[in-house]
Amino acid sequence: MGNFLSLNIEDLIKLLGDQNTKVRLDAANNLAANGDAARGPVTTLLEHEDYTYRRIAAYILGKIGNPDSVEVLVEALGDDNPDVRKSAAQALNRIGEPSIALLIRALGNISKDVRASAVWSLSKMGAMAVEPLLETLSSEVKDIRASGVWALTKLGRPSIGPLVKLIIHDEKNTRETAIWGLSKIGTPAIEYLTKIWNVRIGKEAIEGETETDSVDLDDLIAGGENAQKGWIKFMLENKAEAKDIIENLE
Repeated sequence: MGNFLSLNIEDLIKLLGDQNTKVRLDAANNLAANGDAARGPVTTLLEHEDYTYRRIAAYILGKIGNPDSVEVLVEALGDDNPDVRKSAAQALNRIGEPSIALLIRALGNISKDVRASAVWSLSKMGAMAVEPLLETLSSEVKDIRASGVWALTKLGRPSIGPLVKLIIHDEKNTRETAIWGLSKIGTPAIEYLTKIWNVRIGKEAIEGETETDSVDLDDLIAGGENAQKGWIKFMLENKAEAKDIIENLE
């Protein structure tokens, strides 16, 4: 990268079209090192007719990390080229928390590609994305609920406790979506529920146990999402203290 330090921003941008991959990458990293001075010229490349410029522009903006780039990067999630969409999603993930609000909004986009890219980016952000995503489960728009729970399930374990609290929500869509999310997470979510509900995991019932006292976890997991959704609903309807336990979770 040292040979590039004397080059100005305009010259570095020209090198983004070089045939040599290393030259392009070094030029991109040097542009990122210029910070906000390079942000404007690089942003214009998101409109370039050659997708390789659009892809590398998103990469550079992510490395610069200015929250003011979030809006144009979210727009780039709708690019015709999947590599550009992926690069924009990675850039938004790198910028982090300032990206969350607009990524959440993108979950309602008419384009499946935009929704998928937004889900990917949110799913890489860890616990800080959980609470904003939980709000999507109360949306009246099915695609937003589905995309929100999709991102939560990709986050995995950090989502389990918050999703469990929503399976007794007053609003039916929220309850159903949360139960679906837990079933998609699978084994860790079911194990969490067996623990808080004091359900024994075992292949054979012990004398005197009821159907809410024990569960064959292997059989339940093998049954897939529908079996797990059914079990959660069964427990809520038939285990007297199931809802009270959830209400008192911290």
